[in-house]
Amino acid sequence: MPLLSELSEMIVDCEHKTAPVQEDGYPSIRTPNIGRGYFILDGVNRVSEETYRAWTKRAIPKPGDLIMAREAPVGNVAMIPEGLEPCLGQRTLLIRPDLRKVDPAYLTYLLLGDEVQSSIHAKTNGSTVPHLNMKDVRELPIPELPDLPIQRRIAGILSAYDELIANNQRRIAILEEMARALYREWFVYFRAPGMSAEASAKADVVMGEDGVPEGWEVKRLGEIADIEKGLSYKGEFLEDEGGTPMVNLKCINPGGGFRRDGTKGYSGPYKDRQSVKPGDIVFANTDLTQAGGIIGSAALVPRAGFEQGGLATHHICIARPRSYMVCNTLLYFILGDERFKDFAKGRASGTTVLGFRTGDAEDYSAIIPPRDLAKAFDEKVSPMLDLVETLHEKTANLRRTRDLLLPRLMSGRVEVEPMHDHVEAE
Repeated sequence: MPLLSELSEMIVDCEHKTAPVQEDGYPSIRTPNIGRGYFILDGVNRVSEETYRAWTKRAIPKPGDLIMAREAPVGNVAMIPEGLEPCLGQRTLLIRPDLRKVDPAYLTYLLLGDEVQSSIHAKTNGSTVPHLNMKDVRELPIPELPDLPIQRRIAGILSAYDELIANNQRRIAILEEMARALYREWFVYFRAPGMSAEASAKADVVMGEDGVPEGWEVKRLGEIADIEKGLSYKGEFLEDEGGTPMVNLKCINPGGGFRRDGTKGYSGPYKDRQSVKPGDIVFANTDLTQAGGIIGSAALVPRAGFEQGGLATHHICIARPRSYMVCNTLLYFILGDERFKDFAKGRASGTTVLGFRTGDAEDYSAIIPPRDLAKAFDEKVSPMLDLVETLHEKTANLRRTRDLLLPRLMSGRVEVEPMHDHVEAE
């Protein structure tokens, strides 16, 4: 049984310090950005070219290289695709496969398979924080490999699922950007239907006393919505499986949107006002760092996993619209606007942990359009959000199917067949 080091040209550790971040630049891949065979780039840290060069002096990551998480989620690994130029964040490592011996995609799936994952968890069990040492990684025993043509065929079957997943993710990103662009056009730049061409520039719009178009209003968030803080929970009631699904900070992407693999189960008591249901709006009121990257970020509670309802932690606020003032869709985009996030960050306080109080959130000034315009926006955007939710559910099903098929292919229990016999287009 070969060792991982024998199948690799190099295995390179990360820099053991935090890279300085900026708004744009090269993605810095940290452990939260590594899924099971894919990268999670929503809210990924970005670094300058100078930092990128300093953090890649040991090796410049290239397409076909693998990046593995050394801590939670320990053992997760993904292959760098064409067009991505990342550097290693903390607690990660780079694997460059020896192409004479192993196909990179096949090695990725092999490392995610039951046999290698069992070896990884055997090496990390007993630690307070599961952690892979570089020596352990280099000495990981790898199951005997089939010939390269068979490796490529197996990788091709599994990659077909990943291509469908990536296609769904692209469609989701397009739909979300379309909805955000429509909100900006109508309610930030005031280029909504019914406004004259001459009034398309904000400076030319006929303004009322509040500095908004005639017929529009400026309202405090506390006037248009009820804001509730979530549950202060006890760790003894947390469960990895089972219990009531609980929205926590890991469920919120820094750029907004719900991260579906971040929920925890909770078996303790809670009050009705701390509960959530699919379609509810939640936002982060806490940031565990002084950067404030997630505070004020908003998301919609998804259908999947919350069919019977759930709850939110005290790090999360639940925003419920007063229907006679604003619809749920418009309120979601009001809270998803960068202006709200900037307001939250500006009002947040704390020395080691930033906190954004409910009362401060209620003071946020929101621009409310006429009722018929809000209704027109809801009619255009709600179908987009429904399709986004459906695509997320299809993606989850594809991942489950791929993960069920993976160990069977790797063990030889499933005979290798042409790729099109396994996957139907969505």
